[in-house]
Amino acid sequence: MKWLVMLTVSIVAAMVLSSCASAQRTVNVAGQVGKPDSRAERIALQPSHAAPSGHEQHSPSQQPLLTVNDYVRNLVHELMALQHSLDSDSQLGVTDFSYVDTGLDQGTVFSNYLSEAMIYDLHKFGVPVLDYKVTDYIRVTDSGDFVLSRNFQELSETVAIRYVVTGTLTTHQQGVLVNARLVQIDNKRVISAARTFIPRHIVQAVVSRQGEQVMRIK
Repeated sequence: MKWLVMLTVSIVAAMVLSSCASAQRTVNVAGQVGKPDSRAERIALQPSHAAPSGHEQHSPSQQPLLTVNDYVRNLVHELMALQHSLDSDSQLGVTDFSYVDTGLDQGTVFSNYLSEAMIYDLHKFGVPVLDYKVTDYIRVTDSGDFVLSRNFQELSETVAIRYVVTGTLTTHQQGVLVNARLVQIDNKRVISAARTFIPRHIVQAVVSRQGEQVMRIK
């Protein structure tokens, strides 16, 4: 009988010690009373869904990226919001914008891209856009196959364009001022106008490596 009592006491003591050790481990993990032995252990003790600290800085890659497309989209929306003449049969063309301090028949890589971006956004807006640079054939060359041309001799002499989007560019110390207008060709009447300012670093992101490496500053 005496050995049975001693065995019972031993079992109870072992259970109490085991419970204390388990509680100690629980406190160390949840309450972090004890100091972790390494950085890896500290990271492991943090919940995977923990919110970032208010002192953390966002890396540049997390910042929203703005391009010329965003400014052109706003320009097109302003043009379309102010016009009341276009219908489903009104064919529209888009020309290159020209810098006000150059000849109005001189374009740049930046002005070329503006017109290309406007074609995209006008089309998404539901405007019937006619691309007059499309030839009547596909030119097959060693460097590729092409259907667009800037040679007027390869293009149609007459196109059914009733309206045209055009505009001017003005170099600013901090970027480029863009003035756009929608013009009715037969009477030269301005149907709508819009303007925007494109920051310098946005412009330089699309300029030519050869012709426009550095923006002119006045």
